[in-house]
Amino acid sequence: MATPFDMSYFLALGFIGVCIYFGVLLRYRIRFFQKFLIPSCMVGGIAGMILMNLKLIPLEVELFQAIAFHFFIISFITIGLTPQLKVPGQKGRGKQIARGAIWMGLMNGGSMASQALIGCLLVLFFGVVGINFPLQFGLFLPLGYTQGPGQALAIGKVWEAAGLTNAITMGLAVAAIGFLFAFFVGIPMIHWGIRHGFTAMGRVELPNFFKRGTYRTDEQNEPLGMQTTHSANVDSLAFQVCAVGIVYLLTYGVFALMNKVFGGLDPGMWGFFFFWALLIGILVKVVMGKTGSGHLLDRGSQIRLTGLSVDILLTATLISVKTGVVWEYIVPLLILCLVGGIWTTFYVVYFGRRSGEMGFERMIVQYGVNTGTISSGLLLLRVVDPEFKTTAALETGLYSLAAAPFIVGVMVVIVFGQKWGLNIYHQIGIYLGLFILVLILLKVLGFWKKKVW
Repeated sequence: MATPFDMSYFLALGFIGVCIYFGVLLRYRIRFFQKFLIPSCMVGGIAGMILMNLKLIPLEVELFQAIAFHFFIISFITIGLTPQLKVPGQKGRGKQIARGAIWMGLMNGGSMASQALIGCLLVLFFGVVGINFPLQFGLFLPLGYTQGPGQALAIGKVWEAAGLTNAITMGLAVAAIGFLFAFFVGIPMIHWGIRHGFTAMGRVELPNFFKRGTYRTDEQNEPLGMQTTHSANVDSLAFQVCAVGIVYLLTYGVFALMNKVFGGLDPGMWGFFFFWALLIGILVKVVMGKTGSGHLLDRGSQIRLTGLSVDILLTATLISVKTGVVWEYIVPLLILCLVGGIWTTFYVVYFGRRSGEMGFERMIVQYGVNTGTISSGLLLLRVVDPEFKTTAALETGLYSLAAAPFIVGVMVVIVFGQKWGLNIYHQIGIYLGLFILVLILLKVLGFWKKKVW
């Protein structure tokens, strides 16, 4: 049907909305989804994926990929813009918070490096047994697990532009399987920790609305955020969204400037757009604070925008998965994801049990992060610390500073390694070296102790 304007993106958003609503209904009705706290966006996304692959939805899959990419960027912008959490009773615990954030950062960086190492080793193994599995597909393990679906999509897009077919679908498939580990292994892990008394808050009884995923009219719920502008001037939510748009515009401007200065930007640089967006978001927040306008950024609203972005990102990601492509590589894909998931579980639990105070809370956050996203890590944390009384939630907002050198280092090698002439053995050496450096720092900083719980 001819339309005066291009309506395809809004039609795609409408379908994403239908999928999420369907997921909300299933989460509300089915105890299995409540037991494992499966997010509605994941349930609905899988339903949307089935409908798309049955050719029942007359929309192009590229629409959902584009939506997923942009909301991935927005999620990092909102993280950068979110004011720091101020928790009553945590004043004077700066050293503890800093150590917790550093531990999380090292765990995140070590996860990225070790998953990249495992991806390379498995590609070599597949070659020995006669299975054709490109190196890039193996490197989707850290991109899809530790970095999440947005990064897998972004780098997959770059690789497809360079001639690697089906890269996007493979990246998104790995990320989707990562979320299965986050919830179907993470939740039983939490029950194990509660049963053995490893949690700081003891046994916590989850309220019904937490399990159902919806509030009833007689149940106390949470505010969306605080108004920082008067509605007679500008709606407060509009102001928060505009801050996100400004950061996106500034980030694009930086890339346009670099493109002009260097006479053309390497396509691989677009895989780092999220990182620049995060940094510029932090810079805007700092500048607003220094100029006396920082209070206009509302933490609650920015957190809601992050949640919105992740929900849409994950739903669009799952909708975008082409099952035919996945089936073609099903054996090596499952081996890659299973080995990666088992290793990540062992790695996080091993060091979590040796990290000291609040080790379980920090461990469960990092398990969710290193198999899904920050949002899945915080969701798992809320099962054992519903009101965020421990410092783990605050540490989660800070750990990226400690993780950045390792994350960026691995990302640079993944994206540019082959262009720079680094073969798989060179990359194995680099990833192994970075992982060993993480282990050394864990030992030197006193995070690798005897088992304490």
